[in-house]
Amino acid sequence: MDYTLVKNKRSNSFPSITQYFPNLEAWSVGFDREWRLLEEMQNTLMGGTSSYPPYNIKQLSEDSYKIEMAVAGFAKSELRVELHNNQLTIEGSKQSNDESEDFGYVYRGIAGRQFRQTFALADHVKVIESDLNNGILSIKLERDLPEEKKPRLIEIK
Repeated sequence: MDYTLVKNKRSNSFPSITQYFPNLEAWSVGFDREWRLLEEMQNTLMGGTSSYPPYNIKQLSEDSYKIEMAVAGFAKSELRVELHNNQLTIEGSKQSNDESEDFGYVYRGIAGRQFRQTFALADHVKVIESDLNNGILSIKLERDLPEEKKPRLIEIK
């Protein structure tokens, strides 16, 4: 018996998350921003994401996280970390190289291409610090839930 492998042809249009959950309004209140964020993440993931530069996301404790990104060959001045509207964006841009700097290389395996990685942060997650050490950019994050957002008992009268 002969078998033939056939590649699936995917259409460019993917179902929206609201097609999976058509009655969101019936059981959720005030989650407009979160659903929009999920839609954006779905579109990004379905469109393909870049794995350069490689990174780790660690959970250090219940409310503490750390992003580690391998940025070997980049100087601090060539990196940019920005937080805007719960979007953490990390960019790397190498300064132009002189052709004289390329002289002597037989093989150049350390990538120096530009990159941009964006991470969606949950509400109340703050960037505590960033550090560049031995080619690893570390960004510490912490969830700081305000007192009024923490669970509390409601007295029944």
